Amino acid sequence: MAGWLRRLADRTRRIGYRTPPEVLAKIREAERTKATELDLSFSSLKEIPEELSRLTNLTELNLSQNQLTEIPEHLSRLTNLTLLYLSGNPIVTPPIEVCEQGLDAIRGYYRQRNEEGTAKLYEAKLPIVGEAGAGKTTLAQKIQHPDYKLSKLPSTEGIDILRWQFTHPDGSPFRVNIWDFGGQEVYHATHQFFLTKRSCYALVADNRKEDDNLFYWLSILELLADDSPVLIVKNEKGDRARDLNENKLRGEFPQLKDSLATNFATDRGFATLLEQIRHQLSTLPHIGDELPKTWVRVREALEGDPRNTITLDTYLELCEENGFKQRKDSLQLGQYLHDLGVFLHFQDDDLLCKTIILKPTWGTDAVYKVLDNDTVVQNQGCFSRQDLDAIWSDEQYTGLRGELLQLMMKFQLCYELPYRKSSNRQRHYIAPQLLSPNQPKYHWEDSDNLILRYTYEFMPKGILTRFIVALHEFIVREPDNPQVVWRTGVLLERNNTRAEVSEFYEKREIKIRLQGENKRGLREIIAHELQKIHDSFHRLKVKQLIPFNCNTCKPSQTPHMYDLKRLERRLAKGQLTVECDESYDDVDVRGLIDDSFGDRPVKEYRDPKTGKVVQIFMGDDTYQSHSGSGDNVGRDKRTNT
Repeated sequence: MAGWLRRLADRTRRIGYRTPPEVLAKIREAERTKATELDLSFSSLKEIPEELSRLTNLTELNLSQNQLTEIPEHLSRLTNLTLLYLSGNPIVTPPIEVCEQGLDAIRGYYRQRNEEGTAKLYEAKLPIVGEAGAGKTTLAQKIQHPDYKLSKLPSTEGIDILRWQFTHPDGSPFRVNIWDFGGQEVYHATHQFFLTKRSCYALVADNRKEDDNLFYWLSILELLADDSPVLIVKNEKGDRARDLNENKLRGEFPQLKDSLATNFATDRGFATLLEQIRHQLSTLPHIGDELPKTWVRVREALEGDPRNTITLDTYLELCEENGFKQRKDSLQLGQYLHDLGVFLHFQDDDLLCKTIILKPTWGTDAVYKVLDNDTVVQNQGCFSRQDLDAIWSDEQYTGLRGELLQLMMKFQLCYELPYRKSSNRQRHYIAPQLLSPNQPKYHWEDSDNLILRYTYEFMPKGILTRFIVALHEFIVREPDNPQVVWRTGVLLERNNTRAEVSEFYEKREIKIRLQGENKRGLREIIAHELQKIHDSFHRLKVKQLIPFNCNTCKPSQTPHMYDLKRLERRLAKGQLTVECDESYDDVDVRGLIDDSFGDRPVKEYRDPKTGKVVQIFMGDDTYQSHSGSGDNVGRDKRTNT
């Protein structure tokens, strides 16, 4: 069904829809008491009732975990509202990228629509993913040129972007950006920046290989691409057919729409595949939505620009030429186009904010030139400014090497080593994914350790290398070793305290050992950075395990561990002790949490059976955080993950 027809059907289904009575009762009570806060989360709301706009005293409104597809303009009447929680809603209007910028952005979006009128944008991404050598580049070429003849193609390095256009069922021209992703593992670290919503994904599988990581790719798409549809393309190399347990895969991954076999050499099945790709792209929820006319004009002007980069001032002038009157509106569009993957503009970075990378592949190609460089690989990820001058010697990089290095740091692909005078004033950098896999020797006291573990239902690649970049300033330096760090682990030090953080990917686990005088302080820093990385994935399921403190486990390097959230639930039910599976001793739950976390913020629960209020120490993965500053959309970490 075409996008516009589906939206019409949605509106038709809503005819007769009534706001749940309990919600109306809450709104009326809030109006009577002139409330400043209102929680309507988990209320089965399909639309925001007009009555809500009368609550002009509201400063905080929680609408998370409903079925809202639109944040209506009448909500902007709540001029005192500064915090709006929207997580867990399938929002289409305004675009979710606008909603995530905050309330001021939502108000600005409607103001521009009213001032300039609207136009429809028909555009989407078609990322092609899969293992190296699966046939991704061949698929990209055949989509763009159906008469393309099979030939030996070099492996994609980084990302290639191709343009494709077809006619939407309503007769409108439809623009598609095909993103051909390199399959090598070294490229996976940047996936979190480019596997986005507003896309239909083609996952290519080589039928000759039984182990092609389908589960990994479907899992990473579920975490990063939200509910974007996925098509599995079974590449029948050498006429090799293959059956998949599609019912099982669909049960685990609802975004999987179909699995289609094709032979690129003979074109068998390719017409059916192409038609299904067109269908999935045409029916993406955002297709045909009305945007401010100025937005569409700027997008079309950028489409034909041959430059790799432009300055921020040039972009702002282009916006002004196409009807923009306020700088903040131009920046809002820039953030939207960045989130959409049209270009790269990191507005929160003091250096990168001055440059807009119109061709994302230009930036990623430059980054991967460093990671693929033989000298850098041989030096186990170490490189200098002089190395970069040689790697980026081409004229296209002149005057932009500082920005490209900052881009690598923004992608958490490298960090700067502490400055050393003996290095001829050369700044040196480390790309941790190229470090030696061998763990170096170092001294460690086994007594009085605090041991923690994070276990993952599915563990994305690159978590630890991103963590190493984030906390590189704390990496231990020893006389015979400039830094105690390896590909799957790192030794950190702060305030006479050391922490060993190790990744065991096969076990889907990160293990942390701490020793010294201020274990809790360093643990807080480590947990905070891991939480930030976890929050960059949608619905990532992580357990935080803490050790028992009984006489058997306390001195052990392999203590019995317990899930922190389960401990909190025990306290909520009034269960104040828990039995250790090693010693069979009963352990005080509050003391168990306190031994790992010290004095923590508390949360109160009311036991539904006894009516008693129970105070529970909060773990790191249960706090609330408000993104941005001033007017913003708050995000509840618990619901986002």
